[in-house]
Amino acid sequence: MTNGNGAPPEQAPPQLNVLAQYTKDLSFENPNAPASLAPQQQQPQINIQINVSANNLAENEFEVTLSVEGKAENAGKVMFSFDLAYAGVVRPRDHCDGGARRRVPAADA
Repeated sequence: MTNGNGAPPEQAPPQLNVLAQYTKDLSFENPNAPASLAPQQQQPQINIQINVSANNLAENEFEVTLSVEGKAENAGKVMFSFDLAYAGVVRPRDHCDGGARRRVPAADA
Protein backbone atom coordinates (compact mmCIF):
# COMPACT_ATOMS: atom_id res chain seq x y z
CA MET A 1 0.00 0.00 0.00
CA THR A 2 1.22 3.52 -0.75
CA ASN A 3 0.47 6.94 0.66
CA GLY A 4 -0.81 8.37 -2.64
CA ASN A 5 2.48 9.57 -4.09
CA GLY A 6 3.93 6.12 -4.73
CA ALA A 7 5.93 5.97 -1.50
CA PRO A 8 5.12 3.47 1.24
CA PRO A 9 3.13 5.01 4.12
CA GLU A 10 5.16 6.38 6.99
CA GLN A 11 5.02 4.28 10.12
CA ALA A 12 3.65 6.16 13.11
CA PRO A 13 6.25 6.71 15.84
CA PRO A 14 5.82 4.73 19.05
CA GLN A 15 3.77 6.45 21.73
CA LEU A 16 4.23 6.21 25.47
CA ASN A 17 1.82 6.75 28.31
CA VAL A 18 3.59 8.39 31.25
CA LEU A 19 2.14 6.78 34.36
CA ALA A 20 4.29 8.54 36.98
CA GLN A 21 7.26 10.90 37.35
CA TYR A 22 9.32 11.29 40.51
CA THR A 23 12.66 12.22 42.05
CA LYS A 24 14.37 9.03 43.23
CA ASP A 25 17.43 10.70 44.71
CA LEU A 26 18.69 14.26 45.08
CA SER A 27 21.73 15.56 46.90
CA PHE A 28 23.72 18.79 46.83
CA GLU A 29 26.91 19.40 48.74
CA ASN A 30 28.80 22.65 49.19
CA PRO A 31 31.55 21.49 51.58
CA ASN A 32 33.74 24.59 51.47
CA ALA A 33 31.05 27.27 51.78
CA PRO A 34 31.16 30.17 52.25
CA ALA A 35 34.74 30.36 50.90
CA SER A 36 33.73 28.56 47.70
CA LEU A 37 31.14 31.29 47.01
CA ALA A 38 33.73 34.11 46.93
CA PRO A 39 35.33 35.26 43.65
CA GLN A 40 38.02 32.81 42.52
CA GLN A 41 41.40 33.44 40.87
CA GLN A 42 40.79 30.82 38.16
CA GLN A 43 37.92 29.06 36.46
CA PRO A 44 36.79 25.88 38.22
CA GLN A 45 37.03 22.46 36.64
CA ILE A 46 33.47 21.32 36.03
CA ASN A 47 32.49 17.72 35.29
CA ILE A 48 28.91 16.71 34.44
CA GLN A 49 27.76 13.19 33.58
CA ILE A 50 24.34 12.26 32.23
CA ASN A 51 23.05 8.69 31.97
CA VAL A 52 19.73 7.05 31.11
CA SER A 53 18.72 3.57 32.21
CA ALA A 54 15.55 1.51 31.92
CA ASN A 55 14.18 -1.35 34.00
CA ASN A 56 11.28 -3.58 33.08
CA LEU A 57 8.70 -3.37 35.91
CA ALA A 58 5.94 -5.45 34.35
CA GLU A 59 5.17 -6.97 30.98
CA ASN A 60 4.50 -3.58 29.36
CA GLU A 61 5.73 -1.07 31.94
CA PHE A 62 9.21 0.40 32.24
CA GLU A 63 10.93 2.65 34.74
CA VAL A 64 13.23 5.05 32.88
CA THR A 65 15.75 6.91 35.05
CA LEU A 66 17.71 10.01 34.09
CA SER A 67 20.83 10.36 36.27
CA VAL A 68 22.78 13.62 36.38
CA GLU A 69 25.95 13.99 38.43
CA GLY A 70 28.17 17.04 38.64
CA LYS A 71 31.14 18.43 40.48
CA ALA A 72 33.08 21.69 40.41
CA GLU A 73 36.62 21.87 41.80
CA ASN A 74 39.07 24.73 42.10
CA ALA A 75 42.64 24.45 43.36
CA GLY A 76 41.99 20.89 44.51
CA LYS A 77 38.95 21.82 46.61
CA VAL A 78 35.39 20.82 45.86
CA MET A 79 33.24 23.89 45.31
CA PHE A 80 30.03 21.89 44.96
CA SER A 81 28.75 18.49 43.89
CA PHE A 82 25.30 17.18 43.09
CA ASP A 83 23.48 13.97 42.17
CA LEU A 84 19.99 13.70 40.73
CA ALA A 85 18.06 10.58 39.75
CA TYR A 86 14.75 11.51 38.13
CA ALA A 87 12.52 8.68 36.96
CA GLY A 88 9.27 7.95 35.24
CA VAL A 89 7.13 4.88 34.69
CA VAL A 90 6.02 4.55 31.07
CA ARG A 91 3.86 2.15 29.11
CA PRO A 92 4.15 1.84 25.31
CA ARG A 93 0.70 2.46 23.79
CA ASP A 94 1.25 0.11 20.86
CA HIS A 95 2.41 -2.81 23.04
CA CYS A 96 -0.14 -5.20 21.54
CA ASP A 97 2.03 -5.90 18.48
CA GLY A 98 4.96 -7.10 20.60
CA GLY A 99 7.40 -4.79 18.84
CA ALA A 100 7.00 -1.60 20.86
CA ARG A 101 9.88 -2.46 23.19
CA ARG A 102 12.21 -2.86 20.23
CA ARG A 103 11.18 0.56 18.89
CA VAL A 104 11.68 2.43 22.19
CA PRO A 105 15.47 2.87 22.56
CA ALA A 106 15.44 3.57 26.32
CA ALA A 107 13.65 0.27 26.96
CA ASP A 108 16.70 -1.58 25.66
CA ALA A 109 19.21 0.32 27.79
